Amino acid sequence: MQIRNTDQRWGAVTQTLHWLVALAVLTQLGLGFLLAGLPSGDPLWGQLFPLHTTLGLSILTLMVLRLLWRLANPVPTLPDTLKPWQKTLARANHWLFYILLIGMPIGGYLLVSAHGQPVPFFGAELPAAIAKSERLQGLIWVMHASGGLLLIALIALHVAAALRHAWLLRDGVLRRMTPFRSPRP
Repeated sequence: MQIRNTDQRWGAVTQTLHWLVALAVLTQLGLGFLLAGLPSGDPLWGQLFPLHTTLGLSILTLMVLRLLWRLANPVPTLPDTLKPWQKTLARANHWLFYILLIGMPIGGYLLVSAHGQPVPFFGAELPAAIAKSERLQGLIWVMHASGGLLLIALIALHVAAALRHAWLLRDGVLRRMTPFRSPRP
């Protein structure tokens, strides 16, 4: 398997980052919903919240690495089975993933900071990035929660498109991101 991307296939680095981020994001969304549903003062919060912040900042790190790798590598061309508007939608979906998966962890860091707390990260505490502010905390929380909902919609669209490529179009697009598979069926 090639390490770098080609104009026909995603390379091993991109594939590894894609699947690591996918697993982390699905876990993170589950944690986020679980945390949002916990009653105030629940002891489970103290156990899950550091995991949520650590995972969020790990996603940020992976996404920055992925963005840098993408900028240094070719991007496989979209197949001719797609209409121009579908190609535009696919590109927009991918860039929105980058924006959300870099922006949401930064927003989460700011949210914890606005709450007046240090940010847990792998057992350490990172300093607050901004001063405590209830008003700002509320605004950032709405943005963070809205980003999570938008992320779910993008994931649904992304998965639906991947399955469409695999089952209906049979154009090999899904295989380009699947490790140890040839690009064509």
